[in-house]
Amino acid sequence: MMICYDKAFPESARALALDGAEIGVCVSAWPGARTHASADLEQDRWKRRFDLFDRARALENQIVWLSANQSGTFGSLRFVGSAKVVDPGGEILADTGVASGIAVAELDVVQALETARRSMGHLRDRRPETYGPAPGAVTV
Repeated sequence: MMICYDKAFPESARALALDGAEIGVCVSAWPGARTHASADLEQDRWKRRFDLFDRARALENQIVWLSANQSGTFGSLRFVGSAKVVDPGGEILADTGVASGIAVAELDVVQALETARRSMGHLRDRRPETYGPAPGAVTV
């Protein structure tokens, strides 16, 4: 499980996947853009980023991804909603759009993972010895 801005960092989801997570979950209070905001929240650039992060985290780690987000407004903030279920191939199976609600999809997680990982194994094919730890990373 991750919280909000964590989804913007590939390493967070990757660490969970390497630890064996088959389903990633991220709950957020992700707002729309505050500068140069689109009148149509569906077209908002921060909503596009929110959706892109969800799809990328599922695809790059070949896991099922569940995303929940605040919707509506709070003061001057407009929240992008966009609860969704994303399959391990990065395809959105269910999405609320900017409305509040629950995204529901039915899938066989084991089969979905197997299908996604059959020809391309993003976790299997990693070569961490070629890039080593991130600069400034602390090893324990």
